This record gives sequence, structure tokens and C-alpha cells, in this order.
Amino acid sequence: MDHAGDEEAAPNSKRAKLAVTGSEDHLSALPDDVLIHILLKLRDTAFAARTSILSRRWRRMWTLLPEIHFSDASDPRRIRPALAANEAPAILHLAAVAQDASPYSVAAWLQTVAPRLSGDLIFRNIIRSSSTSEERGGFELPCFQNATSIRLSLGFLGLTMPASGVFARLVELSLDHVWIYSPDRLADVISSQRCPALQRLAIRDARCIGNVAIHSGSLQQMELRNLKGFTKLTIHSESLLQMELSDLRNHQQLTVAAPSLEELTLSSCLLGGHGLSLLVSSISAPQLLVLKWKKNTWHPKYFELGEMVHLHCLDIDVFLQYGTDDFMDDTDFLMDDDIGFLMDDIIMYNTDTLMLLQRFKVIHKLNLRVDYLPCMRVNEYLMEDITRLPDITFLSIVITAHAHSFGACLFHVLRMCTGVRKLALDTPGHFDEACPSDCPCGQPSNWKSEELMLDCLQEAEISNLRGTKHELAFMERLFSWATVLKQMTVTFDESITESRDIKEFCQKLLSFSRPEVCMGFFVYRHSKKILYVPVD
Repeated sequence: MDHAGDEEAAPNSKRAKLAVTGSEDHLSALPDDVLIHILLKLRDTAFAARTSILSRRWRRMWTLLPEIHFSDASDPRRIRPALAANEAPAILHLAAVAQDASPYSVAAWLQTVAPRLSGDLIFRNIIRSSSTSEERGGFELPCFQNATSIRLSLGFLGLTMPASGVFARLVELSLDHVWIYSPDRLADVISSQRCPALQRLAIRDARCIGNVAIHSGSLQQMELRNLKGFTKLTIHSESLLQMELSDLRNHQQLTVAAPSLEELTLSSCLLGGHGLSLLVSSISAPQLLVLKWKKNTWHPKYFELGEMVHLHCLDIDVFLQYGTDDFMDDTDFLMDDDIGFLMDDIIMYNTDTLMLLQRFKVIHKLNLRVDYLPCMRVNEYLMEDITRLPDITFLSIVITAHAHSFGACLFHVLRMCTGVRKLALDTPGHFDEACPSDCPCGQPSNWKSEELMLDCLQEAEISNLRGTKHELAFMERLFSWATVLKQMTVTFDESITESRDIKEFCQKLLSFSRPEVCMGFFVYRHSKKILYVPVD
């Protein structure tokens, strides 16, 4: 009897049965590259490793992945075995989150991955201790010759940069929450010779004792934020285009030479008060287009600011509408957050703002912020200290009025820039009660009667209105001043609902307007900005 046909029919019958019951493993029959693509979509190496139990076909598939992900704040000791098991030709991406990692455990797996990484490295160390900035020991970073991006948030572990080696392909370096050992090594690594392709550098929440001198011919973007202990900071780069320096603490000397720099942000770097005479700063950026000046003091005796003839936009800090030169003694009525703001930011003294403004004669756009104290107990009018503004075409002004009238303030500012073509007014902040009837916020009252010719103003954007009587009074005057106005948009605060009061407010604005002015009103509904038409 011929059993060959029966033997051949048996497996066919079995496959047919599996197909009918839906048990046939079509997935395992796919090519390796397709299975690898599926596992990469998981973005979790530990979960990918569990697929080994599916079948013999899957047993080693996870080890071929060119990406490694540990995203669940796992034990950092799990990372090194995963790297040792990995059989991919190169590791293109490694992202790991650990909790309370020791310097030794981090150094161990970094040494393992350094020669194999040919892409991005992202590591975050989460610290459970309440004293998050205390020193916890450190390690030396190995040289990553083929890495393109390194982003480390170390939970204030100490970091020493390697003494030798070239990061030949590194484009981005980001260091967060770190104690920097041997700052001279950091400067050496960032230099053009050892990071010839570096374009983006960010160092945030870092501690260091010593001087740092950065010299680079490739950097384009730099962010240094909340650095403590950097006594002397020097930055020289002919390629740098954008730089942000904020919260630089305890430094005594800042020197920046960046001939190609286009945008510079300085925030809480140059603080007055105790030790000001020790602080010397010099910035040379002749091609600068945008200068953002936040919470700094400025005095030509201590700060050398080079010529900026191409400056297009100046974003300047707070100017107090009312107060006294010793207003810092009158803060017992403020909330804790307000007190901290005033105590930390001595820039509130208007003199420094004025001195910086006087450096510039012509600017396309001026961003200005004016603050009112919540209580007008200190009520010396300070706006008259501003006697001149640069010639500008676009004025963007933020007024934190705390329910006070801001008509006098805006009248004073606008009559010094009558050539402005566009006005953007923002009135943020939340308040529960209107200011008292005897409040001096409307003084001086000449803004209510004096004429002002804004015969270039064509466009106005008003944001965060609440429909108050103070706002209505100013808007009526603005329409009378802006004789060639073509377009106005009014956006109400998110807390304002579509009510009869708002409809009446909009209708009054329309009555102040002229037929040739295109008016648009916007409100928020479910956090989405929508057009509002005030019709019956």
C-alpha cells in the first residue's frame, strides 16, 4: 500500500485545520526586518524581550533591535545586560530613565554603549530625595565618537568630561541637573577641535566651581540656565546665531564675543545690589537682531554693550507704573509670590530700564511690560521718568494692571511713539474686585481730555479684555486718537463668557469705531478661540 500520499496529506490537513481555527502563526513567518520594525514600535526593550516566549522564531529577535528603550524608571543595573545581549550592528538610539542611579552603575553601561552608539543618547536619573541638588559622587563620561546627540539629566551626579577623544559626529549636547567637575575639561570638549560638528549646546541647573571658557566655530544655538558657581564665563563663537543666558548665579565676569549672533536672551544674569562692583560684563554682537532683556540691571560702568546697529526687536523688562524708590519696604500687603518676585528681581527699579532704552534710537519692534502693584498704597507716579522712546513701528505692550485704570500709562507711552503702525496690547492677570473709587490709578487725568494724533496706526490687537469700565474708557480714547485705523481685533480673557454684558461692551466699541475699521471679536469656548458676533 502506498502511504506516501497519506503522509503528504497529513501535514496539509493539519495546516488546513490550523487555518480554519485561526491558530496558524502567520506573524512568525514574516521576514526579520518586518519583525524588528514591529518590535521597535513598542519603544520598550523589556517588553520586547518578553516576546521571546512566543516561539523559537522570536527568541532572539529583540536582541537585533538598533534601539534600546527603558522608560519606566527601572533599576539602572538592567541596562548593561540589555546592551551586552544586543547583537545589532550599531545602536542608533538609547533612551533610559532610572531612579536613584549610582555613579558606578551609570558609568558601567555608558562605557559599554559608547563604542557602539551611532545616534542619540537620552538618559534621565530621577532622585527621590528632598535635597535634590546635593552632590552624590560622580563619574567620567566616555568619548562617544559616533553619537549625534547626547542628552543627560543626572539628578546632580557629578560629571567629568573625558581628557581625550573626539566627538566627531556630535551635533547636540544637553546637560541637566549636574555637578560639573573640572570645568576646564568641559570647555576643552566643547571646543571645535574635539566637537567639530557641535551645533546645539544646553547646560541647565548645573553646579560648578571655577571658570568656563567656550570657544567654538560650529555652535549655532546655546542655552545656559540656572548655573551656580561659574565665576568667570567666556563665550567666543563666530558661528553662534542664538543664545539664551538665564539665572547665572555668583558669576563675577561675563564676556561674550559672537560676531554672527542674531538673537540674545539675558534673564536674571546681571543683578544689582550687593557685590555689583565685582561684576563686569561685556557683550559684543554687532549683527544682533533681537535682544530680550529680562530681570537684569544695567549700568554702563559695569556693563559694556557693543554697537547693535541692526537691532530689529527689543524685548525689555518690567517698568513700574506707581511706586517709590524704596518700594521694596512696602510689600507687606502682597501675596508671597509677589513678594518673592519683587525681592528677587531688583530690575524693578525703573532707572535701569530707562538707561538701556536710551541706547537705541530706532527699532522696528519694542516689547514693553508695565506692572501695577496690586495695592496703590505707594502711589508716586513713575511713568513721567520715561521721557523718550526709540522710533518704532510696532509697539507690543503687556500691562499687568490688577483691575486698575491703565489709560494714563498708555497715553504717556503712545505720545512718545506717534509713528507706530501696529499696536498689540495685552492685559493679563486675574482679579476678583475692581479697584476702590478713590484709587489714584487714573492720574494724571489728562489722557481723558488731551488730543493725541496717532496718524500712522493702522492695526490694533487687544487681548485679555474683561469688559470693565476702565477698559471701555481707554478704548473710546484710542478710537479718537487713531484716525487712520483700518483693523482691530479684540480677544476677551478665557474667563469671560458670552453674556449680555459682553455683547453690550462690544456694541459700545462698535459705536466708537468708524465704518472703514474692520472689527473682530473673539472669545474662548472650551479653551478654543472662536469668533464672536454681538448680535441680538
